[in-house]
Amino acid sequence: MDKVWVIENPDEYLKPRRTQRLTKELPPLNERDPALAYTLSLLFWGVGQLYNKQRTKGLSYVCLMLYVSAAALLAFMFDHNIPSYLRFYGISPAQAVLGAAFLLFLILIFWVSNASDAYNTAVKARQSPFAGVSSRIYPALCSLLVPGWGQFLNGQPVKGGLFAGCAVLSVFSLISVPSILQVWPSLESSDSRFIVEEVLLLSLPFLLLMPAIWIFSGFDAWKVSQGDIKKAPLLERLKAANNRRRAQGWVRGVFPQIKTTVLLALFLTFLLIITNLYFSPRDFYCGYLDEARRWSSKQGMLLIPEHIGRIIAVLSTMRM
Repeated sequence: MDKVWVIENPDEYLKPRRTQRLTKELPPLNERDPALAYTLSLLFWGVGQLYNKQRTKGLSYVCLMLYVSAAALLAFMFDHNIPSYLRFYGISPAQAVLGAAFLLFLILIFWVSNASDAYNTAVKARQSPFAGVSSRIYPALCSLLVPGWGQFLNGQPVKGGLFAGCAVLSVFSLISVPSILQVWPSLESSDSRFIVEEVLLLSLPFLLLMPAIWIFSGFDAWKVSQGDIKKAPLLERLKAANNRRRAQGWVRGVFPQIKTTVLLALFLTFLLIITNLYFSPRDFYCGYLDEARRWSSKQGMLLIPEHIGRIIAVLSTMRM
């Protein structure tokens, strides 16, 4: 006997039915933020590594920073006992100053390298490229505090590393120049003292350029943060600029992208020329330089008076 299927409500049966989606939406990727990793390690060694789940490296860096901070605090508290310890171990004051300068330079290098390592680790762990932070203010403010910081926030590690290197040299000069000048009279005549003078001579230019480095780093971070196109790698931006030059020419294709930087550079150059010609004449510079040369000669310096004398000779031949 054949079975007969009876449909009680044919109209309801023929209505289109909604099909339920069997596949659920994938949850968002829990990716690391390279900008946050860099910031954490810049503020405190190893915290960015802990954020990246690198517990061994992060704890090692944290302990190292605590050790360095404790050593610096003890040295500040018992600074009057340091000369006696140095004499006990046969270390001359010049050797101690040279060793302290070398140690300070290593600490500053490690400081920025540890932050850069946290940034690169977070970038490699991501499945999507890091396009920088969305804020238009934080990169500029951070670069005004520490050059290179804002460039890392914008997703430009190469440029950030260059600015960070300049920051290391500037901070090293800011600390080493007044410290060496303060302890110079107590240094004995030796090869170590001559090397200390070389360190002082090499640090002076970076100390003079320090304000320009800070301002330019902040300006660059602010300008790049205004457009996502400027956050692209340098090679890609150069290729895009070359394509615009071929298609539209220099005036329409290239100049609108760099007009702010060009105008700022022209204004600063004009301001520098006007200042040198009318407000700071040649005699003004030569008088201060000659006084610095005589003072350094009385202190027993050799390299600095020689180089100051060369600068005075060049200024004397210039027509201002």
